Amino acid sequence: MTTRVFRLTAERKEAPSGETVTLALDELMPDEGGEIVVLNQAGADTAVLTDDPVTARGVKDTHVTRAGHDVSGYAYCRFAGGMTLFYPRSHHLGVTDKE
Repeated sequence: MTTRVFRLTAERKEAPSGETVTLALDELMPDEGGEIVVLNQAGADTAVLTDDPVTARGVKDTHVTRAGHDVSGYAYCRFAGGMTLFYPRSHHLGVTDKE
């Protein structure tokens, strides 16, 4: 089984802190629509661990999640298990396979 590491890295003008918050996708609580919003106000990079492959990715023009988060203009990736992860476009999503 391959575990994928999705790393959300914020664009920064200053040097990165080297801190990473690691989250397991299967431990995150999606809303009723299967959506998760990652808000990174701490300035740390975020890594999301999952075995679930990405089936779609892009940028939402206009969208409000069932939990009431306006994610218009946010980047997203949808996983094969049905969850969709939204994150600010100021973050970059990289995928790394780990055994």
